[in-house]
Amino acid sequence: MNRATVLVTGAGGPAGINVVKLLKRDGFKVWAADASPYSEGFALADASYVIPPANDPRFPVELDKLVREGNVDLVIITVDEEIEALAGKGSRERYVMHPPHTIEVCLNKYLTYRTLERALPEIVPEYSLRPQDLSAELVVSKPVKGRGSRGVLVGKRDEFLEKEGVFFVEYLPGDEWTVDVVTSREGELLAAVPRRRLKVRAGVSVIGEVRLEERVMKYTEMVLQSMEFTGPLNIQFKENSRGELKLQEINLRFSGALDISAAAGVNLPSLLVKSWLYGEKVDFRIKEGRYVRVPEVYEWRTSG
Repeated sequence: MNRATVLVTGAGGPAGINVVKLLKRDGFKVWAADASPYSEGFALADASYVIPPANDPRFPVELDKLVREGNVDLVIITVDEEIEALAGKGSRERYVMHPPHTIEVCLNKYLTYRTLERALPEIVPEYSLRPQDLSAELVVSKPVKGRGSRGVLVGKRDEFLEKEGVFFVEYLPGDEWTVDVVTSREGELLAAVPRRRLKVRAGVSVIGEVRLEERVMKYTEMVLQSMEFTGPLNIQFKENSRGELKLQEINLRFSGALDISAAAGVNLPSLLVKSWLYGEKVDFRIKEGRYVRVPEVYEWRTSG
């Protein structure tokens, strides 16, 4: 039994729920935290706590207090806004966090492209703050900062105007890939599980094909070498009209479809905790194949 106490934030979102489930499956003691008292992850965890939202000045103070007084061994953040709120705020030995510069770059999608354009120009799609600068007729309007599919619009280039907080990217019509990645405290790659997204609902894969595609793995390793990563992340690629793989975004947290990687044989949250707390390297074998998320039978539980 792994009795280390792990605190998981964002327990009401797909990523948070899956992290709680997968850590519980491996015997860890899991505390769940969320800004809403009505978070599904609360019913799955050993203990649950309502915390202020990330934009509340009390958020880092209350979270630190919970970690300190509860003698929590490790904290896993699953919400982008919380990652940004905690970045560079003093010593956070118990927090699974990427370096401040990596957070600054990857939470700004436009800055992500600008940064990787210098190191990996072959995987950066055509992009600009001005839609008329693009040669592609069909473009995507994206918030510079955002998550999921919130605020993303697709249309003809001439239909859009330059707008603060938004940038524009060529539309990529091909297959979409997500790679679930975990790195150690020292930045060593522990696991990378690539999957082709076959069906998506509310921004989360419900059918995915896990496949060790050589070019996806190669570009994943190149992205990891371009910056310093320490913790979980997911890298999203999509093919252009010529079948070339282009970067969509880098999310510095576990993905909402983390359970697909688990079904393929890799319990990434458990692997991360064992590495970060005990320095363990876990052997695993990725089982390629198509995975379908089937809705669970409703089970009512008391949650305090």
